[in-house]
Amino acid sequence: MIKPVLFLSFFMYCCTAAYPQIGQFEKAKDIGNPKMKGSSVYDEASQSYTLKGGGENIWFNHDEFHFLYKKIKGDFIATANFKLVGNEDGNGHRKTGWMLRENTDHDAKSVNTCLHGDGLVVMQWRLMRGAYMRDPEEEIFFPKQYFGENIIQFERKGDYLTMRMAHPGEPLEEVGSAYFPELNKELLLGLYSLAHDPDDIQEAKIWNVRISTPIEADWHPNRLVKTVSHDGVRYGSRVETVNVQTGERKVILHSDEHISSATFAGNTNVIFEEKGKTFTIPVNGGNPKEMPALAAKEATMPAGAVSYFTKGKNSTNQLWKKKGNTETQLTFDLDHAWHPNVSPDGKWVAYLSMSNMSNPTELASYQKASIKVISTEGGGPKTVAYIFGGKGSLEKYAWSADGNSLVFVTYSERLD
Repeated sequence: MIKPVLFLSFFMYCCTAAYPQIGQFEKAKDIGNPKMKGSSVYDEASQSYTLKGGGENIWFNHDEFHFLYKKIKGDFIATANFKLVGNEDGNGHRKTGWMLRENTDHDAKSVNTCLHGDGLVVMQWRLMRGAYMRDPEEEIFFPKQYFGENIIQFERKGDYLTMRMAHPGEPLEEVGSAYFPELNKELLLGLYSLAHDPDDIQEAKIWNVRISTPIEADWHPNRLVKTVSHDGVRYGSRVETVNVQTGERKVILHSDEHISSATFAGNTNVIFEEKGKTFTIPVNGGNPKEMPALAAKEATMPAGAVSYFTKGKNSTNQLWKKKGNTETQLTFDLDHAWHPNVSPDGKWVAYLSMSNMSNPTELASYQKASIKVISTEGGGPKTVAYIFGGKGSLEKYAWSADGNSLVFVTYSERLD
């Protein structure tokens, strides 16, 4: 069943209301009774969050900070853009990030991804209620510093938690991964803001917030053969757009079903396929309308004399350009490139980038992936979106007519 974009609670575990209180999250709370009280605001138009938080610290055996959270059970992949925009004269250890917490007690078990005002990046944890966090046994530092806008990805897979970071436009890098068998299966996952000063308030802007429940991979990297069946899996899909210059994403549609083949029709409408039928929806969201498949093809068919394709080199798919009888390799990447899409002005190519551990001969489904853009003259690619997807995510004719945006599909397993 298709839902308009305002219904944002689909990708939640245990969502009991049709509309969540603050965007995708259930509650906001000051933890540890900080002197300066915080707040959480969701802007529906930009699909972004503003968190203001006081508090002295999230260390030792007493935490003080502002927390926006929801219940989540089992595995997840959470990704968002973060930027500290509060007083730059504030404490260098003011921070924001993702947090996984047993409960809202001030001394609860927790695992925190930390982006500091002074650029420090840390993953830290407390695995016993009321315990002091140990230095350095319960933290992982990253040698690279991150100032301003940055992307943080936080993943739970079984008893392992992993933190990744990226400057805008760059691929994600792993900060660290640790084994946490002590954590409960059901926990609180959310965003936080902390001043690291009991007399101050600091502000964090957070956007492109995506929380997905992974669907099990259908291949094994050691054998590259089908290993599981997806029969009976309840899929969910998001149709999204991304501004290729700013990286700002918008969810224009949620669905309980498997969506694929999302394409732009001009600048104002998006076309997609669901359960063998073709639908159109305004790019700003609204109610989808069924349309003939032929009309969708005619509305999105571009013209061009130069072709772009992917083929393997040393068992890694790379992006190539062909003009006349001349073939030129455009990418020399670690990961596989799939489904090149040339921009209307012929200056850029967007493509789907998949793990080099996936099958090089067949586009995989349901993986951590990214969408990249590269000049048709070559050079370094720019990452414009970090997604959970693969087959069906980025198809032909993904560009808007003005060349400013791309449309694509991301996936999650439904737990509702």
